[in-house]
Amino acid sequence: MGNGKQVAAGMALALGAVLAVTGCGSGTGAGAGAGAGGPASSPASSQEPASDAAKTTALLQLNEQLRQKLGPAYSESWIEGTVLHVAVTTQAAKKIVTGAGAVPLLVTFNASQLEAAVRAVSRWQSTLPAVQGRAIHKIIPDGRAGTVTIYVAAEQIAAVTRAAATDKPAGNVPLLIKESAGLPTPL
Repeated sequence: MGNGKQVAAGMALALGAVLAVTGCGSGTGAGAGAGAGGPASSPASSQEPASDAAKTTALLQLNEQLRQKLGPAYSESWIEGTVLHVAVTTQAAKKIVTGAGAVPLLVTFNASQLEAAVRAVSRWQSTLPAVQGRAIHKIIPDGRAGTVTIYVAAEQIAAVTRAAATDKPAGNVPLLIKESAGLPTPL
């Protein structure tokens, strides 16, 4: 198997696991078909996961092809149901995505710009007073919305919000600040 196929297969398995845990990807939700004794054993239900995995693999391969073809016009992709959606930054890229059978979304920032904003926010985090820097638990890009979101411990959210308003660490990429219930990221 070629390296690209191995990556796609690995991504399909990981996505399949996420979908199985969250109940996404099947029209019936988590635990559907499972009784008190375990999963249903009808022939249709035993064939469905293999079919879903094949569809997911095909969508992931299409996404990788589009990512390479679109280059800097690519921002992000996601799968809803059995449909690949791709966020792009140009009309030409939008046409390519549509022609490939996926659903395009025209956005402002590409993947490289968002990742650069994430790196800038991470550098900014290290310049904050230690208590504020440690309170930032997660920094993530969102290609669909064209934002970077940071998750901050409740007790420091006001201080981090003030510092971000002053410093504008993400540059021209909008920065969203949300309360975090999670564990901090190491500096």
